[in-house]
Amino acid sequence: MAVETDAQLVALFERLPGLDRGELFALAGAHRTVDSARQDAWKAVHEVVTADRADRDLDRLRTEVGAWASHLGSITGQEAGSGLSDLLMADARRAAAPAILDAAVAFLLGARLPERDRDVLLGPWRRAFAE
Repeated sequence: MAVETDAQLVALFERLPGLDRGELFALAGAHRTVDSARQDAWKAVHEVVTADRADRDLDRLRTEVGAWASHLGSITGQEAGSGLSDLLMADARRAAAPAILDAAVAFLLGARLPERDRDVLLGPWRRAFAE
């Protein structure tokens, strides 16, 4: 990974705990607009991952995003402390997780991924946060 790509990936993960429900749902909404282009981008991701033998890196990202997204996901409202608010936040995280994974993968692979595919994967993140 390029140093810049490492910094971008670290910054993405550092930003996640501070995202509020509105930002998460905006991210999820921005992600829904991508269809066949996203599928094509993920084909390119798998080609690069296979060629570079980066399966473990991809699995690590999936695990990290999944753990973040499912935080509080199995807690009932009564157990969560602030109840419905925590459950709504967990729903928002799960809804945003695919867009976050896309952005993380784009940062992980950096220039190894064709620019067109990188732009598709980063699109929802950029639209949600006007980056």
